[in-house]
Amino acid sequence: MEKWMKPISILLALLLIVGLGAPALAIEVGEQRVVVGADLSYEQRAQVYADFGLVRGVVPEMTVTIAEERAYLQGLVPDSVIGSRSISSIYIMTTRPGSGLDITINNINWLTREIYVNALVTAGITDARVIITAPVPVSGTAALTGIYKAFEDITGEPLPEEAKRIAVEEAVITGQIADALGDSEDIAALINQLKLIMDEIRTMSDDEVRDEIRNLADQLDMTLTADQVEQILRLARSLQNLDLGALQGTLEAIAGNMGRLSDLAQSAGGFIAGVTDFFSSVGSFFGAIGNFFSNLFG
Repeated sequence: MEKWMKPISILLALLLIVGLGAPALAIEVGEQRVVVGADLSYEQRAQVYADFGLVRGVVPEMTVTIAEERAYLQGLVPDSVIGSRSISSIYIMTTRPGSGLDITINNINWLTREIYVNALVTAGITDARVIITAPVPVSGTAALTGIYKAFEDITGEPLPEEAKRIAVEEAVITGQIADALGDSEDIAALINQLKLIMDEIRTMSDDEVRDEIRNLADQLDMTLTADQVEQILRLARSLQNLDLGALQGTLEAIAGNMGRLSDLAQSAGGFIAGVTDFFSSVGSFFGAIGNFFSNLFG
């Protein structure tokens, strides 16, 4: 028995080292929350639950107030867009790591699915099923506040305040440009690509960033005005204050699933190479274990 104990102990130690190299799963898969606007009537609340496909009381419910919504939107959009009542409502369920964001919207007449995906990733929410709805058509900007509140309740940890603020700024700027262009997917693609090259953006002058923005727009057959380029430049300078390195794989996955953005993503090429390197490393590791036991007992 003693002959076997030492090699088994060594193997367990090696496996523990590998496990320590992978990030721990801090979020339990399948956690659900509903966040409803505090100013919904009884009938409206019943309507949003029908949109969620839920019976009230099955999933923990929270409320979001107009004051909480204004905390992130003040100064970014006119008061007329924010409104005076909180009626946007959201449902969220956490999903397995790497599954991405599955977003459904209803009665949202300004922000789009692509814009929500980008903004939530910026805030640090990467894997979840989300339904955003309202009893009447609304812009959808306030829904981000409800998603933040639900996600923080699920994890028990606050999202970084700066990341939340910048994510709202991103949603508003992207929404404004998408509204002007009549196309949300291409502008969302451009913003996502800027995030992928943020390390380079940090070292560029403003003029160089402007040139990069115009270059990406050309690749997507977009025509941006000078004011729109300045809006994106301002957003890029905000985004560079965040640590987006941990989100690289998520950003590349989004790029591969967002229409013409996949063409831009192929030029980056980092994600596939990283996956290949990972499995190559795993293969080398277990090959080393095989050699270890071969030498030990051979």
